[in-house]
Amino acid sequence: MSEPSPGDVLRAERVRRRLTLAQAGKLLGYSGSTLSRIERGRPVGVEELRRLAARYRIPPARLGLATVGPTDALDGGDDVLRRELLTGMLGVAGATLLGLPPAGAAPPGSRPVTVDGLRHLVGQAQADYMACRYSQLAKAVPDTIRYAQAVRAVVDGERCGEVEALTATAYRHATWLALRLGEDGMAVGLSEHAISTARVSGDLLVEAEAAQMGAVVVRRYDRTDQAQALVVDTAAKLESTAGLADPRHAAAYAMLLETGAYTAAIAGRRSDALDLHAEATAAARTPRAALPDTLATSVVDARFLGLYEISVHRKLGDYGTAIAAARVIAPDSITVTERRVRYFEDVALAYGAWGKREQAFHALLAAERTAPQEVRVRPWAHRLTRDLRSSGPALRGLPEFAARAGVA
Repeated sequence: MSEPSPGDVLRAERVRRRLTLAQAGKLLGYSGSTLSRIERGRPVGVEELRRLAARYRIPPARLGLATVGPTDALDGGDDVLRRELLTGMLGVAGATLLGLPPAGAAPPGSRPVTVDGLRHLVGQAQADYMACRYSQLAKAVPDTIRYAQAVRAVVDGERCGEVEALTATAYRHATWLALRLGEDGMAVGLSEHAISTARVSGDLLVEAEAAQMGAVVVRRYDRTDQAQALVVDTAAKLESTAGLADPRHAAAYAMLLETGAYTAAIAGRRSDALDLHAEATAAARTPRAALPDTLATSVVDARFLGLYEISVHRKLGDYGTAIAAARVIAPDSITVTERRVRYFEDVALAYGAWGKREQAFHALLAAERTAPQEVRVRPWAHRLTRDLRSSGPALRGLPEFAARAGVA
């Protein structure tokens, strides 16, 4: 008897999981029709097979592969860490992305099912998100979403909106992590859940943040017009419905416009990018002391609005202007790890594109010191490392860095 083809193995795995082609396609990052063609024998390359093995969590040998190589979606990232993270994300996908019921009627463990318990879990996930603790977040988010589903089943009345808002925030964190893993197909479904749940909640602040993340997802598919419209329209809704007197709403409004500015810069729409950045800066003039402590990431981001000026100018190709904007910000003043590593990312990429290799490498090292998991899993860090290694004289310490980061 001949060995089963990769398509046969994938079809058997889908049937075993009782998934439709559409459901499995969402999990694997394909349309249902494309997956059907793969199952029927459409040729699949080695790297694509490696991705399928990782996403389905099946032994690579079943698809004719000896190992899962280091050139998956993370562009050479640490394979052990990546599998650990994907396992956590697939836990989310099984319960939410595919519309399947959670395993068991109760949340994991013996915790009582309460709104306060859900708020605690979301707060912990938020802390992991802000600290770039990818591994911890991947473990926490599936548990949080299963817990949220259990809370939904027992809460009614005025607290329903609060539960939906917390659930939407958990979906947003899951979307962020999927994007960090390069799992764009998974991020699409998770983002749709975040936006729809946020709208049901009636919390405009949570809706604004879900829309902001949704624009990032849409940008991955080069739909910059749609991404910009999403954040600009949501900003207009926030302003007309709630006004901007509340510092939280002003912060969310500013961050929506900054996301629009960065999106316009990606598309090369210079005038739109600079206009939206100026409008966002004007809207966020609220003194930092007036911004409340909250789970809202837009409020945290608004404290470091100057980071977006670096990003916008870098994407417009104005590398000298981007570095000038970076020089007026003291990195130690950026007290949130996720924001500080974004600073070093922009500085490193701006210097790299400008041809200043040594300065780019120093910023890359600073990013590693700030958040080691960032350089292990993020494609930008791996691409820059390879560029620095191949574009000029050897840089002292670069081979050792590449080894630590898992860059082939």
